[in-house]
Amino acid sequence: MPSATRLAIAKALGSMTGKPPNPEQYRAVSRSRHGDDPTATPVVPGRARRLTSRTMYRHSITTAAGLLLLPLALPGVPAQAEEAPAGSGTVTRIITLDSAPAARKVAAPDRAAARGAVDAAQRDLVRAARDAGIDLTVKTRYREVVNGLSVRLSATDAERLDGVPGVAAVAEPTVHETPEAPAPVPTAVLEKAAESAEAAARSTGAPSGRELITTTELTGVPEAHRRGATGKGVTVGIIDSGIAYDHPALGGGGFPNAKVLGGYDFADGDPDPYDELNTAAAGHGTHVAGIVAGRDTHIEGVAPEATLRAYRIFGGKGPTTDETVISALDRAAADGVDLVNMSLGAKGERSNDLISQAVDALVGSGTPVVVAVGNGYAGPFNAGAPAVADGAIAVGSTYSTRLPSLAFLLNDDAKAPVPFQPVGLGPIAPAAGSAPVTEIASGCDALPAGSLAGRVALFTSPAGTAGLYCKPMDVARTAEAAGAVAAIYHNPRLEPGTMPGSPCCRAIGIPVVSIRGVDAQRIRAAAPEVAALTWGAYAGSPLPSQVAGLMDHSSSWGPGNELEFKPDVAAPGGFIYSALPPSRSWYGVMSGTSMAAPHAAGVVALLLEATPGLTPEQVRTALLSTATPLAMTGAPERGRQPVAQQGAGRIDALAALSSAVGELPTVSPGKLPLGDTEGRQQVRRITLHNPTDQPLTYRIGHGSAVSAAPPYTAQWMPTDAVGTARFDGDGRITLTPGGSGSVTVRFEQPEGVVAGTLFGGWIEFTADGTDAPQLRVPYLGVAGDFDAVSAINPTFTEINKTLDNPALRPRYYSFGRSEPIVVDFTDASTANDKAWVMLSHGFPLLERLRLEVLDPAGRVVATPHDASWVARNSGAGTGMDFLGWDATIEDGSPAPAGVYRLRLVFDKALADSDRAPSVQTWTSPQITLAR
Repeated sequence: MPSATRLAIAKALGSMTGKPPNPEQYRAVSRSRHGDDPTATPVVPGRARRLTSRTMYRHSITTAAGLLLLPLALPGVPAQAEEAPAGSGTVTRIITLDSAPAARKVAAPDRAAARGAVDAAQRDLVRAARDAGIDLTVKTRYREVVNGLSVRLSATDAERLDGVPGVAAVAEPTVHETPEAPAPVPTAVLEKAAESAEAAARSTGAPSGRELITTTELTGVPEAHRRGATGKGVTVGIIDSGIAYDHPALGGGGFPNAKVLGGYDFADGDPDPYDELNTAAAGHGTHVAGIVAGRDTHIEGVAPEATLRAYRIFGGKGPTTDETVISALDRAAADGVDLVNMSLGAKGERSNDLISQAVDALVGSGTPVVVAVGNGYAGPFNAGAPAVADGAIAVGSTYSTRLPSLAFLLNDDAKAPVPFQPVGLGPIAPAAGSAPVTEIASGCDALPAGSLAGRVALFTSPAGTAGLYCKPMDVARTAEAAGAVAAIYHNPRLEPGTMPGSPCCRAIGIPVVSIRGVDAQRIRAAAPEVAALTWGAYAGSPLPSQVAGLMDHSSSWGPGNELEFKPDVAAPGGFIYSALPPSRSWYGVMSGTSMAAPHAAGVVALLLEATPGLTPEQVRTALLSTATPLAMTGAPERGRQPVAQQGAGRIDALAALSSAVGELPTVSPGKLPLGDTEGRQQVRRITLHNPTDQPLTYRIGHGSAVSAAPPYTAQWMPTDAVGTARFDGDGRITLTPGGSGSVTVRFEQPEGVVAGTLFGGWIEFTADGTDAPQLRVPYLGVAGDFDAVSAINPTFTEINKTLDNPALRPRYYSFGRSEPIVVDFTDASTANDKAWVMLSHGFPLLERLRLEVLDPAGRVVATPHDASWVARNSGAGTGMDFLGWDATIEDGSPAPAGVYRLRLVFDKALADSDRAPSVQTWTSPQITLAR
């Protein structure tokens, strides 16, 4: 998932007003992502969408993967290539077969036979395709999680694949964008950490040890470690940008090693899944792996004794596609990993899309899959795929409680820790030990041999012309030659509170760290015979109370586009300190759901260690039923953050372990998706099972969350109107030892809210003699008829008051009111030869979106745009597309001169026309066609 470190810092520290974000803020964010000049236009383009042809094939933006084609013997690895089809215009398609189930869809004893049946079915299909005159090249064969083939063929032949016997579906691979590479400890983070370092040193604001700098104190993980839960014996598959297995926290040796047991590089098609420097996603997978299971002298992950397998899908080519991700899932299944983490996703996908089907197959075979829900600032209905897969554990992100950093202690009167950033291509800074600090001259002249023996050298860049031939790291190397054990870099030409980046140039044999100018002054102020440091400290500046530990603004909202209950849970993902490849200075801070998912995956590893026989559904239920609901970000006094963003709440490792090992009752189901209630009472039944040898009595209660009204954009509209829940009986339930009991709950939607309002809460079970609920079952519903929500986004015109939406316009990327236009072929200009509709649509998912051309009699004479399964393009409130008509009719011939109109037809997903209309239309002003 792309991280949001800079945006999160700005939101957490720069604009905490106690109110939901305003659309203008996100308008600027959206522009920056598209590279637009904010002053150039009043709107921003929507993201590219998946298009479909008029035969309703689903099309995606694709990236052809340059994969080494290997024999089928390696599961999930591309098959041996055959001769490519002649001619140009080849495309990639993924074919799924209906003639034999994938191996993971059958019982374990029958899987060998299932693999043979899959191989035979695929051979038969290829033969049938060729008998039909379809010339294709098999790129990749899938047998474990999907019975399918990735093939290359001509675009014309691709249109014919659906008619080949044995074909269940044909899909164009969906793009999964490259995660943003982590920057080693951003300057803003270290500045904040240092500003309040002294206060942090005197309070609980500073981490007290290596565990808290990565795992935080929010989920009880350090306490779980002290109870002996470390993930030992559990292997986690990391599908990401690879792992820097030479990092001390991740094995510290070659490949494979004791921590990283194996894997495969699907991005480059080779057996070595190293997280390389020169790729767009470099560092992402290593950071994720460190959160799951890292352990060295500086950091400790959630499951530090778990082992890993690395499946590299992001490489130098940037984005990846479904064909590569499914290859990784296929290989992870064959390798027998105990669970999988996927900090990736694509927006606007469906829970039955191919990648979600693959995830569900793996989950159905007994392997939990943890997926980041996505990052977005786009309000409700923005969960990514495969997070929306039915079986996936979808994870949202909370902020940490502080901005973390490694630090050292200085023996001066201030006593505050000095935060530092590891820099350069040298060894890791020590985690213990003391040494005197000596400032050295800024030059490359050799120092007396042994003059710095056992000392740490404080240095800076050479001044003036000396810097032309003597670079900062050259100065550090002179210190190394004189016996220095480490070096500290500062830059007096920067603001005193600014942390410098890596000094130039080349590698060095001793650790080098950078510090702020104010801390260099502290060292200078101490007498030379007194100045000394002690390694192994930590700095942490507390975040504001309005955000600390609460939901990250950038964490994508659910529910899924088809009302799936997503995300399931939340975990710390904002400002997380973890491992980075040595080429990126060993450690750094990242933010986003990419960091939250591995935290949850680590907790899953702890559960599987404690109770190896847990099913994926039992694992998910243990996490959900023991999670902690969170207050509203920015305004905690208002109530709880909507369930649509936090799911069940922030995971609680200790409570989940208690549930997993039978110390707490279990609940079923673990969550209650109510769908769109249409004003009707919803009745659900919850069953509790008591695994203990003691009778238990629980009081039944209801806790609500703030509701969220449409439109579904970054400018989400909070409302205090909440749903109600009533229970049969006296509101208590007694469970005999080893027995079960059930409660019926009757839900009513909030009163007086607009259709489409998201509401939710928790049914809570509190044991007699205690105050806080021990178990909760979250629920999520949509008030009224979902179809009543407008397909046309009203936020667009609220923000851009001089525009219409939709709007008939004379040119592409032309903004203004919707007005009659002339398409004129009688002049020499080509600028007015098309008609365009500017559209910002806001319904979460359209089953179909058409642009039709109407003649004066209202007959449809052309359909220039016909797309299926189209996700909204207005997440930030300003996204839009331009749909055009080139003045031709259905058969491609020129339309006669005359008067026409364009009509948009929106077919809403989950259509239920018993109340609100499931189809919405808009008709343009008049188009005069002159020929």
